[in-house]
Amino acid sequence: MPGEPRTGRGRASRERIVERAAELVAERGVEGTSLDEVLAAAGASKSQLYHYFAGRDELVEAAVARRCAQVLGELTQALGGLATLVELEAMLAGFVAGFEQQGLPGCPIGSLASEVAERNEGARLQAAAAFDAWEGLFADALERMRERGGLRADASPGTLATALLGQARKHPASLRIAVEAALAHVRTYRAPSLD
Repeated sequence: MPGEPRTGRGRASRERIVERAAELVAERGVEGTSLDEVLAAAGASKSQLYHYFAGRDELVEAAVARRCAQVLGELTQALGGLATLVELEAMLAGFVAGFEQQGLPGCPIGSLASEVAERNEGARLQAAAAFDAWEGLFADALERMRERGGLRADASPGTLATALLGQARKHPASLRIAVEAALAHVRTYRAPSLD
């Protein structure tokens, strides 16, 4: 029965397989990534794969979890100290530009979520949890803005955070449009300038 490896060497092998799978899924999507490609990239055999994973779905779940953790790590760093609308706008512009430059198919978590939604419940739950965490990061940043007077007192950081993520699609142009529309909505809650 597949499971967690007991040795350091086994953990390293499993980790390498998941890491390569996450990289390929980020580049090509779930459907565009074959097990043979993952194994070749990881320098692993099918027997190793089936020693650590019950099958493709379990590997996809682990790869989606890894990719979501990578994206959330980047977002946590980018949003962690953010406290002004100008900083939020700059961060989101950089985020979108980075994914456009990499040629990725749009929202890094939304793309995965749409691919696995009807096919892999474990992977879908990983993507949903990542969206929840991402929304929480936005809500925290928007709350800091409100506390510092950058947003009106009646602004709802949770609602605004949901709006920021609510329209993520699988196409880069849609991601840019969704971010710009959401930021326009956030700006309507900007506090009057104290200048």
